[in-house]
Amino acid sequence: MSSLPDPSHERVVTQFDPPVPDSPSLDPRIAPSWEPEARVITQAAPAVEQSRTSYTSRFAIDTFVVAAIGLAILTTGLIAITRGGFDGTMSDPVVEVLGFRHTTTLGILEIGLGVCLLLSAFASSRPAEVFFGTMLGVAGFVGSVQAESFQKSLALESAMAKLAIGAGVIVVLAALLIPRMSTHTTRIVQA
Repeated sequence: MSSLPDPSHERVVTQFDPPVPDSPSLDPRIAPSWEPEARVITQAAPAVEQSRTSYTSRFAIDTFVVAAIGLAILTTGLIAITRGGFDGTMSDPVVEVLGFRHTTTLGILEIGLGVCLLLSAFASSRPAEVFFGTMLGVAGFVGSVQAESFQKSLALESAMAKLAIGAGVIVVLAALLIPRMSTHTTRIVQA
C-alpha cells in the first residue's frame, strides 16, 4: 500500500494511457475488454512565499469608567486651584466648586488623584486602577469620619467625602468585575 505524496510540496497529475487490448485477437467482431490504466505522476509544486501578520486588539470598558471618574476629579481640582489661587496660604481662600467647599490644597490633592486614575486607565492596568480606587475610597472614608479635622486645611465636607467613597467603590468594582475582551487577527498573504 503506497502513501500519498505530501500535498504541500508536490502536485499530483493523473494521466490516462490509451487502452491496450487484453488478447492479441484482431477480429473486429470480438469486442476486447479495454479499461484505461491510470498512472500517477508527481511533480514538485512551485514554492509559495507566505507572509503572516498578527494583530491583537483589546477593548476594556473598565478603563472608560476609571478615566471618566479620574477626569471629573482632575477637572474639579483644576477649577479649585484656579479659583483659590496661590497668592496666600494654601488653605485660604475657601472657594466653592460644584456645590462643595474647596481649598487650593484640596484641589492639588484632587489633581494628583485624578491624574493617577487617568494614567492607570490609559495604561489599562487593573492593579493600578484597584490601588488608586482604594486610595480614593479610603480617603473619602477618613474624610467623612474625621471631617472636622480637615475643616481648616481642606474645607472638606462630609457629603463630598461620601461622594469620594462612592467613586472609589465604582472604580474598584469596575476594575475587578468588568471583563476585558480581546480579538486576535492573523492575516496570511501569499506571494
